[in-house]
Amino acid sequence: MRFFVFLLLISTNMALAHELQSVTQHIDIKRQSETAWQQDLIYRHDIDRKWQIGVQGTYLERFDLYEKRAGVIAVYRPSELWTFEGRFLQGMGNEILPEKETSLMAYHSTMVGISPFFGIKDSRYSNTTVDTLHIGVEIEKLQGIILIPNITFGMAKFKDPNETKNIYTLGLRAAYYEEGKFLASLYGYTGKEASQAIIGRSSELISTLTGGASFEWVFSQDFRGEVLIDHTNYKQLKNQFITSTLNLRWTF
Repeated sequence: MRFFVFLLLISTNMALAHELQSVTQHIDIKRQSETAWQQDLIYRHDIDRKWQIGVQGTYLERFDLYEKRAGVIAVYRPSELWTFEGRFLQGMGNEILPEKETSLMAYHSTMVGISPFFGIKDSRYSNTTVDTLHIGVEIEKLQGIILIPNITFGMAKFKDPNETKNIYTLGLRAAYYEEGKFLASLYGYTGKEASQAIIGRSSELISTLTGGASFEWVFSQDFRGEVLIDHTNYKQLKNQFITSTLNLRWTF
């Protein structure tokens, strides 16, 4: 779900009305020679110029698991410089998706080509609790070229309360865009993640290495679509995931 951060960053200065977003992911799991998919539907509604509320639903099929969750979104823009977004998502009986997830993100536009963002997230799985802090910055010093370095770090607490391990992710995204036409980007991430978010079991950390590319096309003022393809190598699992994502957004 890291691309959600990037999409919100580039849309922060847009005058949104009501928006419907569909995110469809298809995952090719190499070791098991099987596929998985995930569908997210998100609806956002503007109350006024400062407040926006929304709802989100997720359905996942992976490793003979059929999981779902739903929740609410609130966005507050106290000024042109600041945007805050909070989410609360609740599932039931999930193994890969968190059973409960709470997050708060903040975005600041300095108007000089540097826009920092940061957030905290609490994800509670059936056997694992993951608490993270996410920090990054959007840098645009050349017209049409954006660099987004970011880091996530935190702790994974497993079922044994005495067993806590540090996790982290380092990432960099480079993008080129033409206003109102398209946006293309390359991105890469590396780090250590809790295994339950990947395979739905075990109390261990898994090293990850991800590389990918995306292309977003603005079909009209009210409709845009994005395709993302990335490859993640899980060396300890001797496995690789190839994820294809179709992200569609309608504004009305």
